[in-house]
Amino acid sequence: MKAIITYARAWSALAAVRSLGRKGVEVVTGDEYGCAPATFSRYSTASFRYPNPDREPGRFLDVLEEVCRRHRPADGELVLMPIHKEAYLIARHRERFEGLAKLALPRFDQIERVHDKGTLGEYAQAIGLPVPRTVVPSSPEEFRKALDGFPFPAFVKVRRSAAAVGVRKVASPAEALAVFDEFTRDFGLGAGAWPILQEGVPGDDYCATFLFERGERRAAMTYHNLRSFPARSGTGVLRETVEAPEIEEIGTELLGRLGWHGVAEIDFRWDRKSTPQMIEVNPRFWGGLPQAVEAGWDYPWLLYRLAVDGRVDAVRPPRSDVRTEAPGMALLATLHEVIHDAPKMEAMRKAYDTLQAGYVRGHRRLALRRFANEFKGAVDLGGRWRRLRTLLKDHRNSVSDVFRWEDPLPVLGVLYPLAVFLKHGKVSTGLLVSEAGKGT
Repeated sequence: MKAIITYARAWSALAAVRSLGRKGVEVVTGDEYGCAPATFSRYSTASFRYPNPDREPGRFLDVLEEVCRRHRPADGELVLMPIHKEAYLIARHRERFEGLAKLALPRFDQIERVHDKGTLGEYAQAIGLPVPRTVVPSSPEEFRKALDGFPFPAFVKVRRSAAAVGVRKVASPAEALAVFDEFTRDFGLGAGAWPILQEGVPGDDYCATFLFERGERRAAMTYHNLRSFPARSGTGVLRETVEAPEIEEIGTELLGRLGWHGVAEIDFRWDRKSTPQMIEVNPRFWGGLPQAVEAGWDYPWLLYRLAVDGRVDAVRPPRSDVRTEAPGMALLATLHEVIHDAPKMEAMRKAYDTLQAGYVRGHRRLALRRFANEFKGAVDLGGRWRRLRTLLKDHRNSVSDVFRWEDPLPVLGVLYPLAVFLKHGKVSTGLLVSEAGKGT
């Protein structure tokens, strides 16, 4: 048994490598960079480098095809298991790997239907599935016209991106238009790819994960993002498994109609009172894959068996209260939540406004006394410390995405951001996940 896993820089790739390696699968890992965490795993028996799939798709496919030929077992099956958006390119050119490696991927046209946030919104609305009000403009003028009467806060989004890159919350039409222009410029967007405008909906982030066999659901599991970074708009970094049949039924309807084959993850916003709202689809493995694996939904192994056997039995592991976290990022998200306490920040602003008004009227001594009292209440160091202690309880007994005593070396993956910095002279989320716009 042998598998090739791409995008080895991701913690999700590390989870897949460990999953397959523990089952006795010989795993070969590949990435654009040499310091990718999964390549340091004891379960990675060999590694290789490939060109950037976005900038050099032809060369990427050439390298991957050659690697498949080199590692194809003489008396066994080889499974090609892409982790990130290179899966779309491979799905589009799957004929190049016929006879070389087994694949369990949806068709490229199915991927296109849901990966693009614009076409997803239009398709979901057409078949009656719940999505926030979404404007998919055919021109900048249409975007401007849509701002009139649109509810704010809202989101301006690049139609194809990952890891919250190209997503910005906006509070007014003027801000929305400025972000539209910024994204259009920085990502080089034009006809058929203008940024979309989407209504902000209440609730928390929930991620529904699936494995389908030719349109039939074989596994489903949902986790709740307790923390995201950046807060309230970024990637989940502290997670817990939850019961959410309402969400999973919506995802099943969407993917089942498409005849899906393989894995997928769907982001929802849900306040647990109203109908869950579908936000976007990842037609591939997802960042929170370690949560699924630790909770008993071993998607990498299920996908491996689906690729080799062409079928897989439905699974329903016992529910688990396990929590997982991205090391470092989860703690940063918690600290960010404490420091950027919106009500406290608003109270500090009002205290300053009171001081300024008092000075204008000439009541300086009274204004200073009132400011001191209001500012003390706004800062509330004791309250923030108590809030921090409460939030830190969420981290107790959580499982790290990275560190394992039996497989410790992937912690060297911290060298990956350094490699990005040395190559580009800077580091950003866009660069780390290969989603950088021109201005990133």
